[in-house]
Amino acid sequence: MKVIEFSKPGIENVQVAERNLEGDGLKIKIVKAGLNPLDYNLIDGKVVYNVNPMPHIPGSEVMGIAMEDGKVIKKGDRVIVYNRIFDNSCDMCYSGNEHLCYNGGIWGVISNGGYSEFIRIGEQNLFKVPESMDDNTAVSVGIGALTSYRALKMANPRINEKILVYGAGNTGIFTVQIAKQMGLDVYVSSRNRNLESSGIKVFDSVPEDFHSDIIINPLGGKIFSDSMKHLKRKGRIVTYGVLTGKIADTDIANIYTNELKIIGSTGGTRKDLSELLDLMQAKHFDLPVYREFSLWDIKEALHAFRDRINGRIVLNL
Repeated sequence: MKVIEFSKPGIENVQVAERNLEGDGLKIKIVKAGLNPLDYNLIDGKVVYNVNPMPHIPGSEVMGIAMEDGKVIKKGDRVIVYNRIFDNSCDMCYSGNEHLCYNGGIWGVISNGGYSEFIRIGEQNLFKVPESMDDNTAVSVGIGALTSYRALKMANPRINEKILVYGAGNTGIFTVQIAKQMGLDVYVSSRNRNLESSGIKVFDSVPEDFHSDIIINPLGGKIFSDSMKHLKRKGRIVTYGVLTGKIADTDIANIYTNELKIIGSTGGTRKDLSELLDLMQAKHFDLPVYREFSLWDIKEALHAFRDRINGRIVLNL
């Protein structure tokens, strides 16, 4: 089968190759794959994870068709991959936090991923796509939507609370829509003015006197300290990305005198994903797509990802 692989970091080192289908579990024909910051940085050698094996097949967010029957999944079902590897034997797994398994990691990072014609994967990592959901939205659930949903849950939001979201990329688009469904008063710091048509206030630059109950900041170090200045007393800030760096200076006195909470969030659990799919089946979500590419034109797609302004990139097979 055809795959995308690289033997050392760098976009210039990505190539189309031939591999035998390996692994255990159900055989899945890949239909679409997402291109996310995780995938881009993995290929470019800018991740905080250990990549294994080498040569490596990237791709942590895919949607496909089941080619075999499982216990729940049936041949012909549209499925997405829950992209966490876990052993079901540590206290994190026992407590329902399999995404934090001590012996696990991200599928497509510590294992080969889904930039290929077919994969084999255990049924515990497969979720059926709701009939009402289109393919481009479905392929964006495993990372973009799930990361957003988990981050919002971690903030423990209450109806009518004010929330400020930094960035309106893939996760940002989902965050604002899920937050609206949760009954929050949503604001965004972004160049993407299209969100205003949904009744969301968009800031090019957040006013100095603006304060919110919750801040979602996936952008990282360079703006972390400034973003915390916009928290109300007892406010919560959730972080899950390092796009602008992983080191941040912050005012510790501001944290303890105002009893602020800094919350880390990563991925999500299978329970989170099940809840999210139920929510997305009941409510319509809009997902702007910047461009679509053939998976085999991955280098062109990676360059487009670097230069895009908003909307996501989808890879088709």
